[in-house]
Amino acid sequence: MTGRIKAILAAGAAAALALAAAYSALQRSYEAGRDRLDWRDIGALSSARGPLAAAAAVERRLKDHPNDALLHYYRARLYYEEGRAQEALDAADRAIRLGYAQEISHLLKALAWGRLRGDYARQRELASKALSYDPTFDDAYLVRAEAEYSLREDAACAADAAAYSSLRPKETDGRELAMLCLERAGDLRGAEAEGLKIVKIKPDSHAAYWRLGRVYAARGLHGRAVKNFSEAIRLNPERPAYYLDRAAARAALGDHLGEARDYEAALDWKEPAADAGNYRRLAAALHRTGDLERGLAVAGEAVRLEPERADNYEVRGRLRAESGDPDGARRDFRAAAALEPARAEALLRLAPAGASKERQ
Repeated sequence: MTGRIKAILAAGAAAALALAAAYSALQRSYEAGRDRLDWRDIGALSSARGPLAAAAAVERRLKDHPNDALLHYYRARLYYEEGRAQEALDAADRAIRLGYAQEISHLLKALAWGRLRGDYARQRELASKALSYDPTFDDAYLVRAEAEYSLREDAACAADAAAYSSLRPKETDGRELAMLCLERAGDLRGAEAEGLKIVKIKPDSHAAYWRLGRVYAARGLHGRAVKNFSEAIRLNPERPAYYLDRAAARAALGDHLGEARDYEAALDWKEPAADAGNYRRLAAALHRTGDLERGLAVAGEAVRLEPERADNYEVRGRLRAESGDPDGARRDFRAAAALEPARAEALLRLAPAGASKERQ
């Protein structure tokens, strides 16, 4: 999303120039005695040597032109890109006082407060200020919607994201944000509509297919969910979350073999998928498919990673009981009962009958 807020963040068409060419272009602009530096020159130098080097060049220019509002705005942008919030805010304030484009300068301040300092209320306030100067400023709607999403103001977020989309109908940024806001607000049909528009504009958006899958799963349409998760995986097979969500949808459809395969695929990526819960769910899926040996190994990993959770012992106990290890099953069910006393009676009833060989 950040790359599309062009009025604030674009690095310029010449960003790929080599260092020597970038520096030479900037020097030529000085030597030609231009009244204003071209952002393409500054952007090229920033890409080649970093925002601070470009800011230093602007600072040198400001010694001869201390009241050049555009130069102060350029300086603010460069400090923002470097992550220096206070310097960016100070430079933006100077640009504002000198009369540079108020809507753009206030929006830069909004980004510095929100993205660099985490003050989303101030981000929302300053984006609104930018819109007071220009109600058609598309990027300001998107930045305000982003702040509202962080503040969990989902209705306002969706409205501002829709305003951005109406001004930029061929872009997907507003629709992506609207989809998140609507999904969280519980408007699943609205979220679905936005998702379908995203994939029509951008058919290779694996994230949109994934979110559509989540929306369909939340509506109980698990077949559609699997279809969309599968498309997301086809477009980007390196996201564990896609496999995990498809596994859950397949489980709801009773496709336990597919469920197990998806959990295994997700766990192949380890972090962030390799937590005890996912090992436990894989063990349960393998149990349902009759693959007891692998299920036991996976359940053991769940117990190792999270030995304080009763569910892990319960799954392993069920697998042990069915694979012919009644003593091991009894130990697991007793451990589960000790960890979850409220379910102790039900858990102990799952233990295989008969005397333990340990006691004999």
